[in-house]
Amino acid sequence: MAPWGGWVRVVVRGGRILSWLGVGLLCLSLVACGFQLRGAGELPPEMARTAITGIGERDALTQELRRSLRANGVEVVEREEADALLRITRMDTGRRTLSVGGDARVSEYEVYLTLAFQVDGKGSEFEIANQTLTLTRDYLFDPAGVLGRSEQERVLQESMRRDAVQLIMLRLQSAAR
Repeated sequence: MAPWGGWVRVVVRGGRILSWLGVGLLCLSLVACGFQLRGAGELPPEMARTAITGIGERDALTQELRRSLRANGVEVVEREEADALLRITRMDTGRRTLSVGGDARVSEYEVYLTLAFQVDGKGSEFEIANQTLTLTRDYLFDPAGVLGRSEQERVLQESMRRDAVQLIMLRLQSAAR
């Protein structure tokens, strides 16, 4: 065995110890500042049994909301059985021209999602007033790739829908505080 072999092993072991120490200090500092991973949060107890109304049962937004509410411990039920109603009072999606090039052709589009919601407690004083969310995404228009435009818009709409559900959940969680 070479005389330096033991020295290399000690340095590597010392590096592992330092890296574990660094991970431990990072975890402690995150806990100390109040950081929490996204995920299940605390929703108002009045929403224990909630119905989603205002948009279709099979709508993608309804499905995402249902999944997210269940992940947060809410039982999603029919309107008649609900303690609270999560009403989607407005939902608009679309596309508008954002910029036009020197040749008078569209060079950039913006897709948008505007969503308004409110929560009403059935038989209780619980209420979250109507709130509006507007999300936008923009993309460059390539006249050579016209076929890909609709797919790109679909992906952007999905992304905005997921973000809207997260924003709704954050607002519901803030009502619990």
